[in-house]
Amino acid sequence: MAAVSWSRVGGEECVRIAMRPVVDARARPPIPTGQVADVRVRPRLTDVVGELPAMAGSLRSDGDDVCFVPRFGFVEGTTYIVTVDGADIATLTRPRADRRPATDVVDILPSARVVPRNLLRVYVRFSAPMSEGYATDHVRLLDDAGRELAGALFSTDHELWDAARLRLTVLLDPARIKRGLAPHREAGYPLQPGVPFRVVVDAGFCDARGTPLRAPRERRYDVGDDERRRVVPESWALTTPRGGTVDPLDVAFDRPLDHGLLARCLTVNGPDGRRVDASARSGPEERSWRLTPHAPWAAGRHQLVVDAVLEDVAGNSVTRVFDRDLSRAEDQPRDAGTEVALGWTA
Repeated sequence: MAAVSWSRVGGEECVRIAMRPVVDARARPPIPTGQVADVRVRPRLTDVVGELPAMAGSLRSDGDDVCFVPRFGFVEGTTYIVTVDGADIATLTRPRADRRPATDVVDILPSARVVPRNLLRVYVRFSAPMSEGYATDHVRLLDDAGRELAGALFSTDHELWDAARLRLTVLLDPARIKRGLAPHREAGYPLQPGVPFRVVVDAGFCDARGTPLRAPRERRYDVGDDERRRVVPESWALTTPRGGTVDPLDVAFDRPLDHGLLARCLTVNGPDGRRVDASARSGPEERSWRLTPHAPWAAGRHQLVVDAVLEDVAGNSVTRVFDRDLSRAEDQPRDAGTEVALGWTA
């Protein structure tokens, strides 16, 4: 038999499995103490259909015991199923502390008032690390009458979080956006021009402590026409600073770009070829970008380097259109390599 309990190993929280030799009733050899081929721990949520995937983590030996240490902490108030070598052997519920809600939705992005009909993704930013397994039931797209846009969001077992679990990426169903695919032919676009919708995050979404949000949050959008053009950095307007100043470099785009990718796809190299030490932020509606140096600009030639994976809000990148028309020559993929560099002199 195996005794399963909450415990600690090496200063970290874990599920401890104390194995003791057991002889099968059909006279199989005993299970050697401490020898376990596979241990999995998965959360059980009563409002989720089907099973959630097993938690990421590692196994550690501690004497004759086996300890499962999760990559992300256990969530208070959540019930976990412990499986050893394919068999469910225990159910543990993490004790819940009496805590008041303290986590907020910081923002819902894009920040633009109007989005294209073929909008690909939405970001939700939180003020503290969040729990996994709640997005499906607590992030919804609603019309102005409060009706859910059925099937608008892409259903997946694996939520798309940043490393800190502060930003959630919510995908609209790509198969309904790409023309020619069966879901698009059968159900059409998730969004419709002229029909507003709201992205709603309700308060039942729990943070990493297992505590609900302090309040729900929503953002309302109007829906415009499709966006089916590659991102063309050469079309951007640059307002460049003078050498010896700490004036910002301002870049104006021809359309809203993807907020998450903007944070990592634009950099500036100085005359020595090194990356300029600076702070950057995107502007209103993600239509612009400003970089402010931490030291005065060096005199000479600089380069704004654009990673070719940069996309707009409809998933069109520097190199290709997300849902291209094969009959249009202008929609053919562009051989831009891995990056595009725009030069300017300070």
